[in-house]
Amino acid sequence: MSYNGIKYRLKLPADYDIESLVEERGDLFRPGVPSRRLEEWKTAMQSQVSKRPAWIRDLEDEVSQLEAIKELLIDDVFRSQFRTEKDAPPSTLEVLDWGLQHIERLRKANLEAREEVIKRWQLWSVIILSVINIVVTLLEK
Repeated sequence: MSYNGIKYRLKLPADYDIESLVEERGDLFRPGVPSRRLEEWKTAMQSQVSKRPAWIRDLEDEVSQLEAIKELLIDDVFRSQFRTEKDAPPSTLEVLDWGLQHIERLRKANLEAREEVIKRWQLWSVIILSVINIVVTLLEK
């Protein structure tokens, strides 16, 4: 998969940082691809329009498409952790479902941790304000 392809499919702005998301999810994705496999893919795309991803096919003309293919680098692509072999079949629905549930579990855990910090700050704020209120009350007498 290419970062540009994901941005194209999801209609994201060109400067959207997909690379960081892939890096953060090392349990699901692997940045890069072996250079030999990248060159094989580029050769296939150059010779067969049907092998080109939509974001390349939608470029204005054949010259632009071939230039985009030529400019692809190892750092422009990433792979699924679950498709390690060349020409591996697409991941099963069970694997995709597990990946989505995994991301959701991580998101919920992160949200709960943040909520816990907020609650802790609220508790300390109430305690400190109560102490200040008591001190002020005692000083007024």
